Amino acid sequence: MKLISCATGREVETGRRLYGQSGDAAGLAWKFERIIERRSGVHHVHVSRPGGKLGRIHREFHPSVFGCEITVEITWRRTVRHTAVRAWAKADDYLWAGVFALVPLAFFEHFHWAEAIVSALGMDGH
Repeated sequence: MKLISCATGREVETGRRLYGQSGDAAGLAWKFERIIERRSGVHHVHVSRPGGKLGRIHREFHPSVFGCEITVEITWRRTVRHTAVRAWAKADDYLWAGVFALVPLAFFEHFHWAEAIVSALGMDGH
């Protein structure tokens, strides 16, 4: 998620000053801390400013109060690629495990059933 200034179109970095344009924050300078997503799915901007004896005052405002908007980066391509790579890695591991499991079985069959196979095929030479 990125906070984008509507006036300049640039990303607002953490720690930068935001100036309130409307509402309770109008005319005050606030320090941008982070972006908060509420349970309702609406994003707010967490800001703070010096508060005298109380230290810093922390508040959350809608980004439009500062003339900004929030853009959400969609990373579905990275997620799909990561899932495909992990699935192939698991399938590859299972295929190799199957191959290695068949090797001892092949030796077992070779030594224990060799006479029966040869006699069944009529290749015993008698």
